[in-house]
Amino acid sequence: MARRRRRRLKTKKLILTIFLLLLFVVMGYCAYYIFTIVKGLDDSRNASFTTDLSELGIVSGDTLTDDASDASITNIALFGVDQREDEPCRSDVIMVATVDKRHDKIKLTSVMRDSYVPIDGYGNNKINAAYFYGGPELAVKTLNQVFDLKITDYVTVNFSEMAEIVDAVGGVQIDVSEEERKDANHNMIEQSAQSGKPVDTIEEPGFQTLSGMQAVAYARIRHVGNADYDRTARQREVMEQIFNKGKNMNPMEYPGLIKRMLPLVETSLDLVEIMDMAGIMLRDVSFVDFRLPCNEDLINGGSLVVDGVDYLYYDLDSSKDKLHNFIYQDILPGQNSAGQAQGE
Repeated sequence: MARRRRRRLKTKKLILTIFLLLLFVVMGYCAYYIFTIVKGLDDSRNASFTTDLSELGIVSGDTLTDDASDASITNIALFGVDQREDEPCRSDVIMVATVDKRHDKIKLTSVMRDSYVPIDGYGNNKINAAYFYGGPELAVKTLNQVFDLKITDYVTVNFSEMAEIVDAVGGVQIDVSEEERKDANHNMIEQSAQSGKPVDTIEEPGFQTLSGMQAVAYARIRHVGNADYDRTARQREVMEQIFNKGKNMNPMEYPGLIKRMLPLVETSLDLVEIMDMAGIMLRDVSFVDFRLPCNEDLINGGSLVVDGVDYLYYDLDSSKDKLHNFIYQDILPGQNSAGQAQGE
């Protein structure tokens, strides 16, 4: 009996040793795989982007809410630009991307580009002018000051590179109306002239997979539906479909995808930070989006004309509160804390 017990004990130790060896081999393989994927990857991080919080509109000791300092919720400014050469440009797309590990969600908030806001040093203007006057630093500072945020990082993508990002995930599935099809095809004429690539015509309406050029043309539609309101909705739709493609990927493909995408953007984030945030994709994560302003916050129908220029005019304080509820409390406008429509 004692001999059998010793034999069983040796067998258990042998099994445990083999298991640990296999575990080390697998861990080593994964580490080597990730290293070979990112080896030689140029650091596209914009090292000149300030780390001085005051320059980003964040006051030391600022007490917004306890939630605003929650390390499980990270906000990043996203800018889409149509930049030709190195000339200053406005940000046609302005979004706040939220990696919310507390609620296991990726959140995306559009801030409409014509929003009438104060820009430090330049008075009141359209919010997209901040990028023109001071690049990503002033654009991030404006978001922080107007909406009481603590954003310290940004990602900027040119429309031509956005097409490559969409192609990197294999295209996006969108239901295109006939009006949208015609307008998108018209947009691609300009895109083709800039990129030198042939127009990738959308042949018919309906639910289909759009290529990168087609998706960017779709996201830039201006003359179908409710002007810029629907335009921002299309932009968020494209981003959601990119998210869905990423969610359905094998996690082992993430390092390669990041390697392919990183040179296509300008960002203050380094590779380690990106990989850390990408870890949320390993969870049961969902996507939810939001737009500022909400219709009920529009003043005078949202119309303001100053010196012959049209601006989008709305209640910034109310919008700030809605944005904070969305980001930190996971409450969309019109919902209560249980996620139900108010009145239910």
